[in-house]
Amino acid sequence: MITILAEKPDVGNKIAAALDKITLTSGKEVGFAALKSNEKAVKAQQNKDGFLRIRYAGQDCFVTWGFGHLCELKNAADYNPVYKNWRAMPRPFIPERYEIQLRRGGSSFDSRVERQFELIRRMFLKSDYIINATDFDREGEVIFSYIYELTGTKQPVKRVCFASQTKEGILEAFADLKDWSEVKHVEQAGRMRAIADWVVGANLTAAMTLHAHAKGEVLSIGRVQTPTLNMLVNRELAIREFRPETYWTLEATFRTAGGETYTASHKGKRFDRREKVDAILQKIEGKNGVVTAITEKKEEKNPPQLYSLSALQMDANAKFGMTLKQTLDAAQALYDGGYTTYPRTDSRYLTEDMVPTVNRVLDSLAKNPDYAPLIEGRKRSFAKSRYFDDKKVESHFAIIPTTSTPKGLSGYNAKIYDLIAKSVICMLYGKAVLNRTNVTTTVEGEDFTASGSAIVDPGFMAVTGKDKENYLPTLTRGDTVSGRYESKEKQTEPPKRYTDKTMLAAMIGAGKDLEDEELKKILADPSVAGIGTPATRDAIIETLIKRGYAERGKKTLSATEKGIGLIRDLKVESIKSPALTAKWEKRLHEIERGNEDPSAFQSDIERTVAVWCREIDASPVDAAAQTVTALDPPVPCPACGKPLRKMSWGFGCSGFKDGCRFSVGTICRKKLSDEQLRRLITERDSGLITDFISKAGKPFSAHLILDAQNKIGFRFEQPKAKTDPPLQHGDGELPRVEETKTEKE
Repeated sequence: MITILAEKPDVGNKIAAALDKITLTSGKEVGFAALKSNEKAVKAQQNKDGFLRIRYAGQDCFVTWGFGHLCELKNAADYNPVYKNWRAMPRPFIPERYEIQLRRGGSSFDSRVERQFELIRRMFLKSDYIINATDFDREGEVIFSYIYELTGTKQPVKRVCFASQTKEGILEAFADLKDWSEVKHVEQAGRMRAIADWVVGANLTAAMTLHAHAKGEVLSIGRVQTPTLNMLVNRELAIREFRPETYWTLEATFRTAGGETYTASHKGKRFDRREKVDAILQKIEGKNGVVTAITEKKEEKNPPQLYSLSALQMDANAKFGMTLKQTLDAAQALYDGGYTTYPRTDSRYLTEDMVPTVNRVLDSLAKNPDYAPLIEGRKRSFAKSRYFDDKKVESHFAIIPTTSTPKGLSGYNAKIYDLIAKSVICMLYGKAVLNRTNVTTTVEGEDFTASGSAIVDPGFMAVTGKDKENYLPTLTRGDTVSGRYESKEKQTEPPKRYTDKTMLAAMIGAGKDLEDEELKKILADPSVAGIGTPATRDAIIETLIKRGYAERGKKTLSATEKGIGLIRDLKVESIKSPALTAKWEKRLHEIERGNEDPSAFQSDIERTVAVWCREIDASPVDAAAQTVTALDPPVPCPACGKPLRKMSWGFGCSGFKDGCRFSVGTICRKKLSDEQLRRLITERDSGLITDFISKAGKPFSAHLILDAQNKIGFRFEQPKAKTDPPLQHGDGELPRVEETKTEKE
């Protein structure tokens, strides 16, 4: 008997249907092509039995699955119940052995998880051998190895590594099974990553929370989470501390004899005094200009490389405003549908034997009327060194379409598929050739410069579309042009808030601008991509948002007051710096390659966390942050009824040790007065507050409303008269409450 363990039920049914067929209880046989039309019946059988029975390699075979992670590392309190009280837990707490348990659903074990695990355990123990069919990456290896360890089985294991979930891809992968020992290093890297995150998170979160106990809330610290938050906080503080400076520019609009126009800027670019600009304006007003210099330079732009997950996320954010998570979800859905290859890859290359695969993909894309005109008649000649390189592919190659033609794609899934498809079609096209032109136009001795370009050969731009360029009219040196001139008063701008694209770029490049030469050398390795991995960066950002340390605007990410306070109060700088995290990520990659001793990495992590715990305990406590004042008369917490307390950062429930997390902190840079808080709690309406500040730095007025779920939102008053402008909202910093009318109105 053979057991195949997939990561999720949907993958399990594809494996079963590809290797054999699925026999339903009704007797109906379902092959791979009929999976979609029989989806409901197949899922019902999966939910009922927890496995699918097939014939594989001449034997009875059971295909079963997890639900992602079935098992996890034990929490500190699972080793000793008294550690539920963090003050009773030794700091640092380092288990003699990191033990595994079934995944919990809240405070108890998940019954569905228990049932599925017991089924897997019985199958494993009865099997001649087991095939690990989880995703072939660190997480997939950890998912399988935790289950295998907890079952106590010793049966031999083989590994299947498929890059696509098409029938062809599954069959090819099962024809090339690996021995589990061949991928043991990947598993070790996954285990070390989990241990590092556990040791840092469990110990430092407890240390910081107890150190700043008066705040009455858990202060979450993470190996990747905290340096990422630090970048957001530093950017937010730079924006707040920025003081704009006024400057002036001098712009010209020139018209040729043929009536064409072009714009140019004075070569001085910026003037620090208006008088300088006015003097030049007086000198040139009403005067014609002469084209005194024209320089042209031919420029070639290479076609884009194929997509890694990070590159795909950046493009999707820039082109469509998609978040990192939205892009990953869409790429995962396309992979699960069998339309694209494995998405969580950091490579932009294919292996050198994949040229025939690309040709088959192009043949398939050519059947799509949207892509056929871009493919038909093109010579199948690839710049192989740009797209195919075995040395630049480790676990997974670049994301490309499969030969399965998608139907009915919409929304983000359609947009992401189009990007991936066109990245492969671009392989048929050459460089784009442009002429870059710089023109100097002189007016009474004052030079104005303009630049533009013209496309000589669109090359790959025939697929991707043209870049936004400034195009100049045809000009000749010595041409006389009429001019209209104006000065513009401007102000220097603060640093821009991060977008998903620039945040991802910052995480990838984290630490590369530091002066540490050793770190620069480490980060120069293309395998080291800053902090986090392609598979985890979106989750890190979403975790910061979920925990209230960051928030997402329409297009930007920013640190909240809570996040700023955490970074301010955390005095151990090396926890916040991306440098050490990037070094650890490099070592994890070396473990994955088999070049680093996992036990040495684990020991270093444990020693470092011990030092950090001592530094946190010894760091000075902000006396102001520890100030706690009772409200007089008392104000009951709307969530649990216990008295609220006033602190330097706002108001919190005195029942926080019992689990109540109700608090009211700074809202749009406004700390509530005692009376405003009292009205908000007792009347569920704070009354009109006039000094909120939006993200854009603009003041606005609104009521704060406490809803039935004890969530705080805004209510905006109707204008008193048609001539009065409506009160402005706070750029989405709180959920907007539906506008209501008072009894008087």
